[in-house]
Amino acid sequence: MSTVDVRPTTTRVHRAWWVLVACCLMFGGIVGVIGNSAGIYLKPVSEELGVSLAALNGYMTVVALVMTATLPIAGWVLPRFKVQVVLAVALTLGTGTYAASALFTSLTHWYIAAVALGISFGFLLYVPIPLLVNNWFRRRNGLAIGLTAAFASLVAAFVNPIGGALIDSIGWRETRAIMGGIGFLMSVPAVLLLIRYSPEQVGLKPYGAEAEEEAEASGAGSATAPVSTFSLRQAVRMPQFWMVMVLAGLFALGASMLQQTPSHASAVGIASATGAAGVSAIMIGGIVGKLGLGWLHDRVGVVATTMVSTALGVAGAATVITSGDQVTGFLAGCFIFGGAYAGLVVVPPLTVRHFFGIADYSRIYSLVTFSLGAFSALAPILYASIYDRTGSFNGAWVVAAGSYVLIAVLMLVVNAISRRRT
Repeated sequence: MSTVDVRPTTTRVHRAWWVLVACCLMFGGIVGVIGNSAGIYLKPVSEELGVSLAALNGYMTVVALVMTATLPIAGWVLPRFKVQVVLAVALTLGTGTYAASALFTSLTHWYIAAVALGISFGFLLYVPIPLLVNNWFRRRNGLAIGLTAAFASLVAAFVNPIGGALIDSIGWRETRAIMGGIGFLMSVPAVLLLIRYSPEQVGLKPYGAEAEEEAEASGAGSATAPVSTFSLRQAVRMPQFWMVMVLAGLFALGASMLQQTPSHASAVGIASATGAAGVSAIMIGGIVGKLGLGWLHDRVGVVATTMVSTALGVAGAATVITSGDQVTGFLAGCFIFGGAYAGLVVVPPLTVRHFFGIADYSRIYSLVTFSLGAFSALAPILYASIYDRTGSFNGAWVVAAGSYVLIAVLMLVVNAISRRRT
């Protein structure tokens, strides 16, 4: 059995950055073009098919449920097979199903497609980016994850208005076909050409490995280095694993207030257009937050980064509540809240890496993402019931703020327990 000659890179640009380019294009294609544009089709599709919005929305629930069930499978498959091939197949399934929906003539077709989309998203949305980044980056991995997430949001910011304009001019069917093709071309070639599972497969060390080894040899620690490395079997026996699962789910619960923002605006007497602008303000704050939180993690570690993200969540929610029908305060609160919204995709994967290491990362993180799906499914029901009981979304904002407070507490507890074990 031959061994791989693992050597430090001598090229000016480490191949890890080209892997990151492919990750950005993959995430931009499946999330920015496909995942985040679902809402612009609901009204025209429901009107043409003669079905209610609620019935059509149900297909997205199926997508979420199938995706959640697929996540552990993805965590097992991705490290064991050629990752670029697995991802390319999942991307083809997702973008192809999206484009094929141009031919759908009944609600049944959408629900069948939801299964295919759920499988595709299960392999693409949560697990592969942190897995690849952790394999290729020993340093700046927070920035790398933040860049990938921010790129997808930036793509979505362009795709949604362009898609809306295309729907108005040529129809939703043609637009779905075009966008599906764009998603495929953006992602699949880059994945096949640039992505490999680990630098060792191509005879390289991860980016920053030499500096990390020098720091370890000199006895200097790093705020971003994992506390310890555990297998999945070890992790699930530890109380902090279950705390991290709840922590990740609470990020999903808090971030789900994004969907309620237009309804809150309407409830307090703010124009619907401004309510939509509130969503945009959260997204813009999220783009800044993803980059900022990633940058911050690489300098002060995941604990301090979590404190900043959660503080922004509490401050943003409080600003929205106290602003009432004042547009400036409402939009400012939404923008601030975007920093906590960004934490959903930045903090949980970095938390798992920090407290459980990278040896069994894919399987551990794929289980943690279960809570993301569960809390995401709970959030709309919880927030709607609060409004039904009180006639206001202020209570929902309080719950969102409370979720960020609990996240901060859990992070401190997990960190304290982990430190005692080392």
